Amino acid sequence: MKSLMRTLTACALTFAALSAAAECNTLLRRTFDSSAVIAEDNGVAVDTKTGLMWMRCSLGYQWQNGNCVRDESKAAEFTWPDAIKAAAAAKSFAGYSDWRLPNRKELASIVEAACFDPAIDLSLFPATEAKGYWTSSPNNFNPYSAWGVNFINGDHVSTSRENLFAVRMVRSVKP
Repeated sequence: MKSLMRTLTACALTFAALSAAAECNTLLRRTFDSSAVIAEDNGVAVDTKTGLMWMRCSLGYQWQNGNCVRDESKAAEFTWPDAIKAAAAAKSFAGYSDWRLPNRKELASIVEAACFDPAIDLSLFPATEAKGYWTSSPNNFNPYSAWGVNFINGDHVSTSRENLFAVRMVRSVKP
């Protein structure tokens, strides 16, 4: 019985480890230039090509010892109006106080289209879930929708503002 339990535990741990890694197609051209990104020890990543600084963890996670750890006391999914409010409330991180919700183009800039589930470089953005992330961009043709990026595959999605999506914060780097 102990042997069976050890085998089942090992299988579960293996499955969890495998499900945490993005699947990347090495035959596809990379769309995100990770060599242009400076990953800092304080939980931020600076993209020198776009001039954007990203929180490496989504809201609801904390940067701890080089990884993103879920903070169960905080929300990790938001409606669009709540994402806007959460972004406004997330005043200070890593010594900066001008964090904001990225627009559609900015959030799409960190998609790695050669990867799937999630479509992002997990070494730079650990614990990123394969789900939708809100942008600050409303859908101008539908007042009940806003734009997000689906990090399962990197697609842009226009969806109801009442759906629950994750949030990743950004700031512009001053020259």
